[in-house]
Amino acid sequence: MNIYEPQTIRQECINKQQQLLEQAVAALRAKGCIVHMAKDSAEAVAIVAELCPAEQKALCTFAPELNEINLQQVVPHAIQTDLEAIVSQRLKQPYINPRRAPLDNVAPEQITEILQQYFTEGTTAADAKALSGIIKRQIITSADKADWGITGLSGIAADTGTIILAEDQGNERLVSNIPTRHLAIAGLEKIYPSNDTALESIHAAWQAGSRQNTPVYYSYITGPSRTGDIEGIIVCGMHGPLEVHVVLLDNGRSQLLAAEKGQVLKCIECGACSTALQDCTIGQPIPTPLTCKSLALTNLHTPIHISDTQWSALNFHCPVGISKEDLQNAME
Repeated sequence: MNIYEPQTIRQECINKQQQLLEQAVAALRAKGCIVHMAKDSAEAVAIVAELCPAEQKALCTFAPELNEINLQQVVPHAIQTDLEAIVSQRLKQPYINPRRAPLDNVAPEQITEILQQYFTEGTTAADAKALSGIIKRQIITSADKADWGITGLSGIAADTGTIILAEDQGNERLVSNIPTRHLAIAGLEKIYPSNDTALESIHAAWQAGSRQNTPVYYSYITGPSRTGDIEGIIVCGMHGPLEVHVVLLDNGRSQLLAAEKGQVLKCIECGACSTALQDCTIGQPIPTPLTCKSLALTNLHTPIHISDTQWSALNFHCPVGISKEDLQNAME
């Protein structure tokens, strides 16, 4: 892969954001998805709260946009399925970069204890392997009974209306496929011209920031599950969700673009900048994961102060060409 391709793709995505948005909405709806537009986090919260009331069962995964709207406060009954996110939350440890083994410094015994408390309801596992099996069965059982599976997404192909999930645990596939309804929440900048352009950026993100070169699991979702196996009659919901809802979240993205501060929206959430940004935001409320994009968006609503000395010391290499100056401009 040419190392310059993802940078070019991401620049095209933000340059043509409105055009791609209109194309994606039309394609998603044509494939049977229910699309919701949210101009800010408050609108997104209202949409999610109405769709997923307390009496309905839900599962969720970890995703930047879910954190952006504080999903666990909006749907507190949703069962989190990202194991690293669960442990980080219980340890009150910032989950600033999921791609870079955030639990490497946590003792295996402590991880086992936390997961056992969260999932197994008093069941004692003999070892980590046994616990893994118990957790897997419990997540599958919960998913089978769930009304909603709530995920973020890695990209949307505007030309086909395809939702792309790329991950290494397999839980997004489970959460998006087994419950009766799937709800995906995505920032506007995650709309790509095509599957191919989305995959170029997804692979670049994993190669720049992951513990492995490419994701283990991919899911391509083009509308609700449907089949015509029996007498050619199309039936929905037989092999997957009966409904697919997509919330497209603005929440300051258009504001940054209109003010010519949108270069940070090229961000592919690889985490290459996370440690450097953490060093210059100590003691302040920071988003998770911590990236140039999430920091700039958070700053629109909750001002973050970075001193001249900290700006001078800040140094990171971004695979899609976001510079320190781009971030500084977005936060002015």
